[in-house]
Amino acid sequence: MLKSIPTILLIAIIGATPLLAAAEPAVDNRYAAIFPPGWQARDVVLAAAEAGQSTLTMGRTANIGVFELTTPYGRQALHDAGAWFVLPASAFRGCLIDQSTNSPSSRFTTESLST
Repeated sequence: MLKSIPTILLIAIIGATPLLAAAEPAVDNRYAAIFPPGWQARDVVLAAAEAGQSTLTMGRTANIGVFELTTPYGRQALHDAGAWFVLPASAFRGCLIDQSTNSPSSRFTTESLST
């Protein structure tokens, strides 16, 4: 029993780490809502519309949406629409939220002198 205590503690610490994200303040009121596995982007957008929210972007998987919640009831509305977790989006940068930009590269935004 004593040999398994470090393993149990390690698992508990790793499991509790995402809960720390809930205490982190949201940057620009952006929150990531994680919906049940198997939900597609269409399901997330429809649930967000039901909650009165519009989707800013999708996560790395189809069941994650990023929203700008300006009212204090936005998080609860997303929960009521089916979200399992609604946490600050900054907590998931690099892991679950794709941070690539959709803007064109500078190569295409400036005109070339050559014809």
